[in-house]
Amino acid sequence: MNMINVLAVTHHARENINPIRPEASQIIGLHKTGKVKVVALCNPNSPLIALFESHGIEVFTDKLNQKFSLTTIKKIKQLIKDRDIKILHLFNNIACCNGAMAAIGTDVKAIAYRGQTGNMSRIDPLSYLTLLHPRLDKIICVAKAVELELKTHLGRHKDKAVTVYKGHDSSWYQNPKADLSGLKLPEDSFIISLVANLRPRKGLPVLMEALSLLPKDTNLDVLLVGADPSSEKIQALIESSGRVGRVHALGYRTDAPEVAAASDLTVLPTTKREGLCRAVLEANSYGVPAIVSDTGGNAELVKDGHSGIVVPPSKPQELADAIMQLYNDRALCALYGKNAKERAVNKFNVEQGVDATLKVYQSLLSS
Repeated sequence: MNMINVLAVTHHARENINPIRPEASQIIGLHKTGKVKVVALCNPNSPLIALFESHGIEVFTDKLNQKFSLTTIKKIKQLIKDRDIKILHLFNNIACCNGAMAAIGTDVKAIAYRGQTGNMSRIDPLSYLTLLHPRLDKIICVAKAVELELKTHLGRHKDKAVTVYKGHDSSWYQNPKADLSGLKLPEDSFIISLVANLRPRKGLPVLMEALSLLPKDTNLDVLLVGADPSSEKIQALIESSGRVGRVHALGYRTDAPEVAAASDLTVLPTTKREGLCRAVLEANSYGVPAIVSDTGGNAELVKDGHSGIVVPPSKPQELADAIMQLYNDRALCALYGKNAKERAVNKFNVEQGVDATLKVYQSLLSS
């Protein structure tokens, strides 16, 4: 098969590249195979520009700030023509809306990305501007649970959905653990972390209720990375746990993986609409096990009873029981952490994501 020309359309505005590192590494890995030539379209001032260019990827820019932009559509369509693009890979909703429109009237194969379950309906017209757009040829899902849920919306086009796990590189997780001395935690405290953008569905109220169910003499501290310490709502939730002074809202942290590394256990009590949680994979990569709720791709990420514990969503008592199991058995907790690290390396590495994505490209172009 000839060299595959790919246009990757992606957007990232923050200086911290951690959230998009798996996606960027997949794009770079594909370019390095020698079978794919990637050009990228990014927003101006994106930290991805320098990263891509350092690996020989040509980068073009567009604001990429509107779900329907004639300027963006024309830019993508022109790049498809000028660079003889065979695969148009669209990594977010803005890219999807504009890219699918730009693909109309061309022979390019258009691929979108689906990162979580829920928030879609066949009777919602807006869904047809994104993942239900008829011009899409494939939709790469971040987890099998996401793929299966998406297929319920695809009617006779269920074959459009496919799963490719995002890859992580163990070399990313060699930094020292975060210094928690400023928190003045009690000696021998069992440290639990929750790293998340704390939308309601991330389950913070479930965790706080679970904490209230633990024995009062349990010596543990909880680190809430992403929770605004000045928020009255966050403080009220902390008070409801009955552990004021032992639950710490740390706000936004650029060193979130290192904070997780400094904990004994990470938790993700999502109530719905989960994908394949990057924060859990980061903690696992440092050898920290996880307790997760059985929603979205969580149960694919954590092998229950081997690399962590999977509990039903929105069940505080089950979450409390799981916490106490690992609190009371530190050897088991350490074993789960060891297994979680091995699982991250073997199942969720960059290479498997690159290989699987390349196969999707080749399959589309040979059909």
